[in-house]
Amino acid sequence: MNLNLATSNPSEHVAAIDLGSNSFHMIVVRYQNGQLQVIDRVKEMVRLGGGLDKRNNLTEEAMARALEALERFGERLQGIPPHAIRAVGTKTLRTARNAEPFLEAAQRALNHEIEIISGFEEARLVYQGVTHDIEALDQPLLVMDIGGRSTELICGIGHAPKTMDSLTMGSVSMSQRHFADGRISRKRMERAELDALAELQGVRKQYREGHWERAIGSSGTIRSVARIIHSAGWSHNTITLESLKRLRKQVIKQGTVDNLQMEGMKEERRAVFPGGLAILYATFKSLKIKEMLVSDGALREGVIYDYIGRVSNHDIRELSIDKLMQRYHVDHTHAERVHVMASALFSQVAHHFSSDEERFENALRWGAKLHEIGLAISHRKYHLHSAYLIEHSDLPGFSRQEQRTLGALVGGHRMRLKTAPFNAFRLNTVLMELTILLRISVLLYRGRSKEQIPMPEIHLNREVITLHFDPQWINNHALTRHDLKVEQRRLRKVGIDLRYY
Repeated sequence: MNLNLATSNPSEHVAAIDLGSNSFHMIVVRYQNGQLQVIDRVKEMVRLGGGLDKRNNLTEEAMARALEALERFGERLQGIPPHAIRAVGTKTLRTARNAEPFLEAAQRALNHEIEIISGFEEARLVYQGVTHDIEALDQPLLVMDIGGRSTELICGIGHAPKTMDSLTMGSVSMSQRHFADGRISRKRMERAELDALAELQGVRKQYREGHWERAIGSSGTIRSVARIIHSAGWSHNTITLESLKRLRKQVIKQGTVDNLQMEGMKEERRAVFPGGLAILYATFKSLKIKEMLVSDGALREGVIYDYIGRVSNHDIRELSIDKLMQRYHVDHTHAERVHVMASALFSQVAHHFSSDEERFENALRWGAKLHEIGLAISHRKYHLHSAYLIEHSDLPGFSRQEQRTLGALVGGHRMRLKTAPFNAFRLNTVLMELTILLRISVLLYRGRSKEQIPMPEIHLNREVITLHFDPQWINNHALTRHDLKVEQRRLRKVGIDLRYY
């Protein structure tokens, strides 16, 4: 893996961890002078997705396997700067009802935060990983990734994804549904393929041949299929429909999962292979794929490239914020005034937020820019509409936790401040303090005046927030003094003493 970047940063190790439904993967790269070099890969077959019970709770056994793997990953991460590590969870952790308590234990085992990403974000990152692994010219591409409990389909041009979908079928879930007892028959395989075809029905039009020139596959299932086909001599360098048919016939002939003995198939892959094969075969048929290239790039590589984008001033999250502002016709001039005020207040108390300063500053800046998007729905309680849109929109680059954090921040920027929405966050006190900085910034520009407001001096001291204004300015703005008094009463109800002079 090599990448040329215009930026030139000091040598640094960067790590990405993918907590997949079937396997946990970690990749460690060296990033130096705009180049990436892989120095380590670690894979653990955890089968987290196979550990979901009938009520979608992770079993104790599955969680134990996962925690043991994460402890080993944690040892390997020692010495890598925390800001250069990103761990992401996918479909199983999006589905599990007991994901929150498991995440707490998992983060302790890994000694690092784990982000849950949406299916949309998973598809985007897969596409980045795949298109950086191959020679992605400016041509229409179809990328497919079969995971343990989801399958991602992405159409794009070069490195830019255009259409993305995450389907609720994967090698683990399909194998559990149709081959749970290990028996394989033509009838079972046909039922599994019909199941996959039904899932593909809703997206078939936008991904069929004609929308792309090259199909590229990623993931353990597709790479395993490619190894078997190439070892058998049925195809060279690619997966063809004809070679898939021969493989399908051979798998059915074997009769059981235990009998699957083919060159190129790893022991750990056998239990989930029939379900993954059914998905791949059905997709070839549904989307009229004749040939598929296979890439070693996947979600974890996409996470690495996403990190490189962030540190080289190509953060996709900034573009997502700008697009959301455009979509909901935000008053950019007003949002910028609030953003400048909020950032200036933050800079005075940045030391209060310790090592996570950049993370909190980003959240405050984005919150200031998006605080009025809810006006597109209604002025009444628009802050709550804004919070909902932020939390439930597909925002490339953002994890679910980041969107919930941003939603809570914006949802508390006006009217009565409630503590309940903040209690779900580990850093609830810090998030509330950020919210108060946003509240003050919005309050000062309530009149939407073009007048330059003299920057107040701010101090944070536990439950006391003190604002010092230019005496002449504050004396000439009776409405602002009134609003500050109302805000003082509101904050007092949540244990915050606001003082202003």
